[in-house]
Amino acid sequence: MSMSQLILAEGKPFVIPANSGIITSGSSYTLPFTTGTTIKILTIGGGAGGGGGSGRSSYSGYFTGGGGGGAGGNGYATVTVTPGQTLTFSIGAAGGAGSPTDGIYGGGSNGGSGTQTIVYVNGSSVCYANGGSGGAVSPNASGGANGGGNPASILAAVSGTSAGDSTQTGGNGGNGYNISTTVGASTILSYTSSAAAGAVGPSGGPATGGYAYGGGGGGGGTCQSDRGGQQNGAQIAASGYQGAVFIWWGY
Repeated sequence: MSMSQLILAEGKPFVIPANSGIITSGSSYTLPFTTGTTIKILTIGGGAGGGGGSGRSSYSGYFTGGGGGGAGGNGYATVTVTPGQTLTFSIGAAGGAGSPTDGIYGGGSNGGSGTQTIVYVNGSSVCYANGGSGGAVSPNASGGANGGGNPASILAAVSGTSAGDSTQTGGNGGNGYNISTTVGASTILSYTSSAAAGAVGPSGGPATGGYAYGGGGGGGGTCQSDRGGQQNGAQIAASGYQGAVFIWWGY
């Protein structure tokens, strides 16, 4: 049973006071004196970038795109606090897109990994989520691993997919997350509708980036012709999406 389902089963919908919510920047947050002694914390790690595709596909072994970037993990914790105290945190950054390879002429790189999101209370870590791993550059084409979370995860993080040999597309990035801020909602966290799509050559454009918090970027595709990587940008990978912290209380 997920934590969101558990909250519904207990009949205790969460409440998001007006001065709390989703945090995507900064390094500290001061709790109001209305929190009581218990708060809930959700962390989402940064999504990873997709691996670079191939600008030349007329050579053996270069008929695949790059792998998709892995999604950041998510962590959930119930934490004892003193009303009015200040929490500190670090928001996970997105991983950058890998550069494309020029076939047998070399170059290219894996997607960058996302970084960890972590929250501290009184100097001690209470909740964190790791960033996803970057997708591999063509022709290895493997998708990046997802990031884990601690002490518990609400949803299983999604890894990036490997590139398709037959279609010469890049891999999809791992799904990002939607955070519900509706007072009384029973589900805190859900996946975005789809992962970032990998590119398709020769008529396809670049891969797309992570759609929402923690989402992985798509891997670059293959140009499907010996054009030195200049056809429609199909070989271009995409970056992931940053992480976030969500704080709420009231149940």
